[in-house]
Parts: sequence; C-alpha cells; structure tokens
Amino acid sequence: MLASIFEQKEVKDLLFKIAHNPRYYDKKKKDSINYEKFSGLEQPFFLVFDSLLKYQIIIQSEKYLSDYVHHLELLWYKIDNFHDISEGVCKIIVKFCARKLGYKNKEEEHRREILEYIYQKYIVDGYLYHGISDVYVDNIKQNGFMPQKYQNYYSQFENIQKQFPSFFSDMDFHHDYVSFTDDFMMACYYATYSPIYFSKFLCPPSSKKIEINSYAKRDYMGCFSGLRRMLKVKEINEENIEKIEDLCNLEWKLLRQNESKPTIMLVKRSCFSKNRIQGIEEILNDKRTDIGILAAHIMDYKFDNFVWSEYIQACDIEFVSIPYSEFIVEHDSEKVEVILPTVHQETSEDGKVSFLLLLGSSLILLGVLVSIIMLYQ
Repeated sequence: MLASIFEQKEVKDLLFKIAHNPRYYDKKKKDSINYEKFSGLEQPFFLVFDSLLKYQIIIQSEKYLSDYVHHLELLWYKIDNFHDISEGVCKIIVKFCARKLGYKNKEEEHRREILEYIYQKYIVDGYLYHGISDVYVDNIKQNGFMPQKYQNYYSQFENIQKQFPSFFSDMDFHHDYVSFTDDFMMACYYATYSPIYFSKFLCPPSSKKIEINSYAKRDYMGCFSGLRRMLKVKEINEENIEKIEDLCNLEWKLLRQNESKPTIMLVKRSCFSKNRIQGIEEILNDKRTDIGILAAHIMDYKFDNFVWSEYIQACDIEFVSIPYSEFIVEHDSEKVEVILPTVHQETSEDGKVSFLLLLGSSLILLGVLVSIIMLYQ
C-alpha cells in the first residue's frame, strides 16, 4: 500500500525533525511553485510527503527505504531553499532507480533506461490526486466516487451566503464536479483544508511565517473562538452568530474533525486518459541535459486543476492519509514547553512552591507512619 511508507520509523523520525528543528523547516521560498499558498510548516512537510510518495510509486521497495530517507534528511538539513530541495529529490530518485535496476553508479550509461522506467511508473502507471475529508473514505471504498454526491450541509451554508453575501463569496454550492491534480503537494494542501469553503470560513489563511492554522491542527476551540471574533467584527447580531455557530458545529461533527487526518484520493491517470505526456521522446533522447533535470521534467506536475464530473469505480481508487496534523500539534506544544520556567530557576515563586511541596510530602509521610503504628497497637 502506498500509505504504508508514512508508518515507517525512519520516516516518522524525519518528520519529527522537520516539525521541531528550524534547520529542517526554515527555508527560503525562492522560485518554488505555489509558494504563496503555503504558510507555517506546510511547504517543508508537503514537499517531504511528495518525495516519499514518489519513492513508493517509482521505487516500490522497502530494501532501499532507510537509505533514501537518510538522503532526504541530508537534503533538508543542508539546503536552504525549497527550489533546490525539489531538484535534489529528483536527483536522488534517479540514483535509487539506477540501484534498483542494477546500474549502480552507471547512471549516464543507462540514462534512457532510467528515464523510461521513471516515465512508466510515474506517468503511465501513475495517479492523479484529489484531497477529501476522510469521513467519506469508507463510503467511497464501498460504492465508488461520484463527485459532490455525499452528505453535506450545502443548502444551509447557501442560505447563509444569501443572507450575508460577503460569506463564501467565491464558493459555488451547485457545481457537480471536483478538481484533480498531479501535484501531490497541492493535494496535501487541499486535503488539510478540506472542505475549502469551510476551512476558509472558520480560519482564513494566515500570512505569518510560522503560524499554524487552527483548522490544520484540528483545533476546535481555536477555530470557533476565531469564528466568533470574526462575526462580531462584521457586526452580526447574537442570534445570527449562534445560528452560524450551530451550523458550523454540525459540519465539524459530520466531518469528525477532532480525529480526522488529511486524506488524498488517488486515481490512476489511465482512468482519465492522462497517462501520456507530449515530448517524451525528446526527453528520453536528450544526451546533454543533466539526467536529474530530465527526470524532473517527467515528474513535474502537468494538471494543476483537472475538472472531473463522472463516476469512478471503487477498484480504481486508493487512499493516502498524511501524518501532518499530529506533528504540527506536537510542534505547537513544544514551543509552549520551551517558554515555561524550568525547575532550576531560582525565583521567589519557585521557593514558595518547593516549600509547599516539601510540607505536603512530610504530612503524607507522617500520616502513613501514624497508620502503621495504629495497625500494630
């Protein structure tokens, strides 16, 4: 299964480092695609998720996984910008393809075979992605997927939209299609904030560098306290505020947001007749360009927003849940712990606490001794 890679210990160790160490997550966004959409820890995490999924789709072997993750860790540690990290990942993929195919360090001698292999695995046999709420996964596994035909509160949200036109101004509650992409990073983004209209309403995207959106953290109190503040700023009366909060609470429960994980639906490109790319022969026959750059040309996304409105059979669908929310919650907790005073700080308050602890311990010990004496009288 494609999702199994995110359960491996070495992968979790790398994700922990990315969450907690600025050396791994604080990068320049120079020339990186769609960088304006990402805030906080999204880009470093989504990029490593993309790198791991590429391994699963192309290399498909546990044999080299530990070494591959080690290469990713070095890349995230040494390189200071996302653009160069992306290029580095493509070169690492080439290196491991050569190893799997038995060419070892003879990449230049077998460049066409390596590029053909990447093309076959990632494009011909590859996937398009759609971010969803994981509450719908079981139903889709049983019945397949029909765009926009699942339980929701669209009609109630539409009523709010009519009453307060500034809400959901960019949302069409009547369309009968969904968007697929072959950019896994963007699929991670849409999965994290799915459904987009709901997350934008509760927690508008932040431009702050490291601030983590409460919706991404599945933080109920953070989302709803922010919602109430926003409604008050818009001078909505209390009766309507409560009505809107009640509806949002129903949607939150429907989506089981407290425990949900960002989930991505993967469908074979062949189902959409999108498993060929133009100019592939030119790429395969190129003897001058660096093989890593040619591999990047193959794996670069081609469909940012591919619209689809037809039924997809359950047998053509796979699911991947990305472990994002759990790591950014840990990161948030870690920041809180850092600013708390340690037990070694000598302050007057510490002295009072220490004295009370000693006094309490002494009284407990005295009580135990009295009980023992009474038992033997």
